[in-house]
Amino acid sequence: MARVIAFFNQKGGTAKTTSTLNVAAALAEQRQRVLAIDMDPQASLTMATGVDIAQLEVSVYDLLLEDDLDLASTVVPTSIPGVELVPSHPDLAAAELELLNVLERERQLEHRLEHGDLSRWDYVLIDAPPALNVLSINILVAADELVIPIEPHPLSLMVLRRLFETIARVRRLNPDLRVHGFLPTKVHHSSRLAADMLSTLAEEFPQYTLLPVVPLSVKGAESAAERTSILQYMPRSAIAEAYRDVGAWLAGHDPHLATSSPEVSAHV
Repeated sequence: MARVIAFFNQKGGTAKTTSTLNVAAALAEQRQRVLAIDMDPQASLTMATGVDIAQLEVSVYDLLLEDDLDLASTVVPTSIPGVELVPSHPDLAAAELELLNVLERERQLEHRLEHGDLSRWDYVLIDAPPALNVLSINILVAADELVIPIEPHPLSLMVLRRLFETIARVRRLNPDLRVHGFLPTKVHHSSRLAADMLSTLAEEFPQYTLLPVVPLSVKGAESAAERTSILQYMPRSAIAEAYRDVGAWLAGHDPHLATSSPEVSAHV
């Protein structure tokens, strides 16, 4: 059974796309079959995986709005071995208005995944837009598991209450949604602010885990500009190793299994 994991935070700049891209690469490196779904109208994940938006015949926009379009027909190969993609397109920005009159508009992605053959993949990773809208709600309803990328900055903490209020409301539609916890990104290891923010996260949200920390590095942006993952671009870098740790953490915390691996501590 494919695990459907969303990287979700309504705040921009938290490395959701970078994390989706590189965790997908890390899992694929371990011979896992990965499908990524780009639900952001900016289509950054689509471009970062080497897909030419101008050449797309269909995208996630069509998948959400056309009842007779199946999941498999929207999947395209990527520049990352072992990773396939349901691409996004700037047209997706119009989907929110177009979904207003659609019955069960919050469940469109869920329906497509339920009726698609996910047996081809071990993981389905969803990149979310930096917003709380109907696309975001579709993601929260369709996902089995949630990871919250977060930059250790006071402004990032300020918006978390609203995020958890949204998640609480969505549980009426998806009561089985499992929130793993926070994925700290862009962490400067010598920063006292980062250490303080991570401590605050642990104190204010003790029920959620801090996943392995991803260090601040320009190399992540460079690899995306080269249309590949950091694991291919600079495989021995600290950020590549961090994303391998995140992939290993997720693999070891499969809610379908009776037991999971020990917790990985977050160090700053």
